[in-house]
Amino acid sequence: MGQALHDLKGDPQMSKDHICAEGCGCASKQSDRPSAEEMLVHYLGMLRGMQLWFHGAHVLTKGAGFSGDHAFLYDKIYTEIQEEMDGAIEKVVGLTQNEMLACPAKITDLAMAVLEHYPTPSGASCLMIASVGLQIIRDYLEGLELLYRDLKQSDELSLGLDDFIMTSANTHEGYVYLLQQRVKMESEK
Repeated sequence: MGQALHDLKGDPQMSKDHICAEGCGCASKQSDRPSAEEMLVHYLGMLRGMQLWFHGAHVLTKGAGFSGDHAFLYDKIYTEIQEEMDGAIEKVVGLTQNEMLACPAKITDLAMAVLEHYPTPSGASCLMIASVGLQIIRDYLEGLELLYRDLKQSDELSLGLDDFIMTSANTHEGYVYLLQQRVKMESEK
């Protein structure tokens, strides 16, 4: 969410123009506040975008840390995000009763909008891959806080969704630690 849910210059307010892919058809372009369904489908787009980016990092990592990065760092992140994605789609459809929110084309369009905000891991150094990955996770956590706040303020946060968001934040904070250590290791060379 982060860069996908707020202005890239660090504005903590959600920017509908950043989160809406061209032609996504969401009503948030016409109103000041996106609906819970719109926020949740954009959340799914961010998760899918992260999963794709970290899968790319897993395949394209290189250098002295290749083995650890490939097998333990990026593999862990992208496969766990994939598992989270499955649960998130089920949660969103279960809460909203709107199967259109699980539309693969819509989620993929939103994921592409997210990916456009970050450098690709293709051709990047191991330090660049780790640094961009760290920023993606930090942005996601910031966006997750915005999602949580907005759902809570609009009284659309169930106990189960609250727990799901908290679990996601806890997991992704663990990724911040791992990626910070990886960036630190490269930076100190």
